[in-house]
Formats: sequence, C-alpha cells, structure tokens
Amino acid sequence: MADEAADDGGIEILSKAGAIIDALTETKVLTVSAIADAVEEPTSSTYRLLQSLIAMGWVDPAPARGTYRLGLACMQIGGVLEDSLDVRGLALPRMRALRSTAGVAALLCYRRGTRAVCVERIEGHDVRSVAMQVGDSLPLHVGGAPRALLASLPTGERRAVVDELLAGGDQQYPVPPAADLDAELRATRDRGYARSDQDVTIGIAAFGSPVFNHRGELVAAVSISGLRERLVGREDELAALVVATAADISADLGFEGAGRG
Repeated sequence: MADEAADDGGIEILSKAGAIIDALTETKVLTVSAIADAVEEPTSSTYRLLQSLIAMGWVDPAPARGTYRLGLACMQIGGVLEDSLDVRGLALPRMRALRSTAGVAALLCYRRGTRAVCVERIEGHDVRSVAMQVGDSLPLHVGGAPRALLASLPTGERRAVVDELLAGGDQQYPVPPAADLDAELRATRDRGYARSDQDVTIGIAAFGSPVFNHRGELVAAVSISGLRERLVGREDELAALVVATAADISADLGFEGAGRG
C-alpha cells in the first residue's frame, strides 16, 4: 500500500510539472503566481516545484525579476524532435495531391554532395520516364529538383558546388560555362522554381522548387516531371502548383520565412 501511495504521489508530481511546462510553452514567460493560477496549485508548492525544475534544467529564471521560462533542457529536446521530423512522410500527402492535380509524376529529392538523389516518386498518368526513379541521382546542374536544390543553397556553398561541378566535368550531362550556369541559377531563384526542358531526357520536362526546415535550412526539393508537351504549355499553372506544394511541405516542417538565396 505504501508503494502504491508513493507511486501515486510521483505521478501527481510529474503531472504538476507537466502542467507547468505546458503553461510556459504557451505563454513563454510567467511569474510564480501566474503559473500557480494556470496549474491551479498554491503559490508555495508551485515555487518549490519550480526550484526542482530549475535544478534539472527544465525551467530557467527569466531576465525580469520573479519570472520564469522554459529551460535549456526543454529547448534541446524540442530541437531534437524538430530535427527528427520525417520529410518524406510529411511530403507524401502533398505529393499525392500534386500528382493528382498535375497529372504527371511527382518527385522528392535530397542533395548528396554534388548530386540529387530521388527518395520518393509517385508516377503520373503519362509515359513512365526511366530517369530519376527512387534511388537514382543526377548532378545538381540538370533536372527540375536538382537545379532547385543547387539554386537554393547559401551563396558560399553554392559557389563551392558549382566550382566542383566545373572541375569534375560530366560527359553525360556537360556542365555549362560558369557565367551561363550562374545566370540560370539566378533566374531560378527569381522565379521560385527550376525549369528543366529535355536536359535530362529527350521529350521530358520538369519543374522543381526547394523545401526548407524549421531553421530555414534547405532539406529537399519537390518536382513534377512528364511529357514536354503536357508541361511546357501549362508552365505558369503547373509551376505555381509545385511552388505551393514545396511551400506547404516547408510549412509542415515549421518553416516560416522566405527561401534562402
């Protein structure tokens, strides 16, 4: 019976601590009395529990005297949870809607060095392209999603990747002169999407747009790919769908700002 009472007491304390964390999560900074009101506990017991939470790093005193905020331990756990968000899982419903509306294949690509790897592909209704199946990769200077990734890298990183592409060369997909590539990447950023017109496969076009996480970091690019005759004449409409889909996935990941240039 004593053990059961101790267990019940421990659960009650955890519940109260959780209520304090919830209150601070919602309101950011609170006084002891405001916290006590929020959790419906006496001020004296709330203060004692706050001291225990401070000792564990869950709560910190705020700059204003007598106020409190979430501690570093909570922030670190929150960051880990945000970092663990499954980009593919969040993107899939958006990609299905994109494919359904556009009627062509929808792809999700991650950057790996100087290449883009296809990690998800939902087939469209037209001829199935042999290019960029799941697991395939392309250099970052060609294709809708790869070029969207390259154009959206931070300036210094982008320049380093372009230099590496130029130095390495590519017999299958020749790298254009630096000035031409820079101009295309600048135009891609201005448009908000990358345009690919038969530079990967004859008869196939693509539009791609970047995806950012909660820190504003580039994590992926989403694109559509299909027969050129089905895409080029509807570029404004279809590219807008791709941009909106990428923005929705970014929002799902907690992104709240504009794309990085």
